[in-house]
Amino acid sequence: MSPLLLLFVISTASGDGTSKSSPQQYLTLKAAKSAGVKEEPAFEIVDLYPLNHYTKVVNNSVSNITGQIGSSVFLPCRTQHSLERQVSWVRRRDWHILTSGLTSYTKERRFSVHHPEGSTEWTLAVKYLTLDDAGTYECQISGGAGMVSQLSILTVVVPQAVIPGNGEYHVDTGSTISLTCFIEKSRVAPLYIFWYHNSRMINYDQERGGVVVHMETEPRVMSRLTIADARPSDSGNYTCDADNTEAASITVYITQGNKIAAIKPRGVNHGSLLQISVGVIFVTAIFEHFFLTIFIRRSFMNIPSLIPLPD
Repeated sequence: MSPLLLLFVISTASGDGTSKSSPQQYLTLKAAKSAGVKEEPAFEIVDLYPLNHYTKVVNNSVSNITGQIGSSVFLPCRTQHSLERQVSWVRRRDWHILTSGLTSYTKERRFSVHHPEGSTEWTLAVKYLTLDDAGTYECQISGGAGMVSQLSILTVVVPQAVIPGNGEYHVDTGSTISLTCFIEKSRVAPLYIFWYHNSRMINYDQERGGVVVHMETEPRVMSRLTIADARPSDSGNYTCDADNTEAASITVYITQGNKIAAIKPRGVNHGSLLQISVGVIFVTAIFEHFFLTIFIRRSFMNIPSLIPLPD
């Protein structure tokens, strides 16, 4: 296989296609890729020309693409002629050449170009999205009219599980536990939503019994967990989770009615209570009479006599 010459644009254009003060330049690379070599080819800089060395470069489109982490996205690129072969995809973050024509120049097999025979579509497919895949991708189309650049700005979102409430759920013993979990920012509904009790998955819990999980995808993606006949062993942490989703947790408290009764004073014999009360009153009356008598006697002894005594 003969060496492959590639022509790329080095640009300081921002994500919306507008250019900054720094001039654009063309970078001509030669890919020394031999037949049967599977490793990523080494590129050799052949020429570095200013923009006016070639005809003008046009950023004629900017596409905003949003993909969910773990899923696949397709970045569009369309040429004017079906026979055009000088189409390349470049990742702006590190100026990595991903594909040129139908050939891939990356070890990551998550990237590939889709070009049906005879069509004008050169779609870059990215599988198993990660947060690092977010950024700007450039499709460069080289032809007789010059270089056309089409930008795709990729945003990667992470679905989040949300359990309404303040993080706590209280229920009485014997009642039904009912927890609801919503999956937000989900562009593709998950196949399953799992519930965990203290790190143990309980969707199909046959040992406990009375556990039911119901899932809906319209109008919102949600899952409802119900547990019949709540018991003290059901208390603890409950977590809602799905594939490629930030999990949410809530703490369940089981209130036992007999605990409230346990803090009340035990019942007593009212007859005994009456006898004790009468005894206390009687003793108190004796002490009051005793101290009052002493007080009166001492008071009269200190008062001068108002009746004159006979000589």
